[in-house]
Amino acid sequence: MAFNQEQLEDGSAFFFKLLKGQIISVSEPLAEKYRSDSEMRNIVHTIAAEGGLIVFQTPQYIHLVSKARGSNFASSYTQMKEKYSGLERKKYFYLANIIISIFLAEVDKESHVRIRWEEEGISYHRLADLVTSTLKAWQERKKTDDSFSKNWSLAIDEVAELWLTEFSELKLSQVDDTVDVTRTRNNRLSFINTSLKPLTRQGLIIDNSDELKIIPKPVLYERLDNLYHDQRRYQQFIELIRKTREEQEENKDAQTG
Repeated sequence: MAFNQEQLEDGSAFFFKLLKGQIISVSEPLAEKYRSDSEMRNIVHTIAAEGGLIVFQTPQYIHLVSKARGSNFASSYTQMKEKYSGLERKKYFYLANIIISIFLAEVDKESHVRIRWEEEGISYHRLADLVTSTLKAWQERKKTDDSFSKNWSLAIDEVAELWLTEFSELKLSQVDDTVDVTRTRNNRLSFINTSLKPLTRQGLIIDNSDELKIIPKPVLYERLDNLYHDQRRYQQFIELIRKTREEQEENKDAQTG
């Protein structure tokens, strides 16, 4: 690999720009150089690999993400706790990850369905109902399958107690009977807001907290298609969530049929 000083400087500058923003439009000048100059790309990928990071390109954006394991930049629980208020205990962190996964299972559809999600999004209330029904179903399954919690590395009792008991369903403003999810605490809707902040701050979703709606952005689907769909754990866990939902619908139909 032979490169000149300009390529080294451009490659380093582009990597650190990516490190700061994580997502860069392909129309930016350094991004255009990255796409056209193979030596500069090699420099960027080499630096990224040394830190346990991955760079991938889509038609509109260039992404920088950490590897699932062995990355110097992966967010540990301690780092997450310092960065995001509301995750002061580990069970809060576990519940937040489950909420993100349930959200992704809901929006990670085929491309023709994604257009609707991008336009309409999913409401806080809908997501809260999905979290509630999923956790209740897992509690019931744990009663009949002792290995369920261990096999899936799920602290079911802890997170279910947190969501179903410690968090209230709703906390209305005394002024106009609306839910201020950014200022209130200890209710389910406000914790959804806290849980999704990593996606919001990376520019992957639009969190319309005034209308209590979450709208996935195209860059989120790029992450799913180019990264998470190749990860076995992601696929298995999303399938578990979807299968749980299907079983609930079947039971509901059986009871009403």
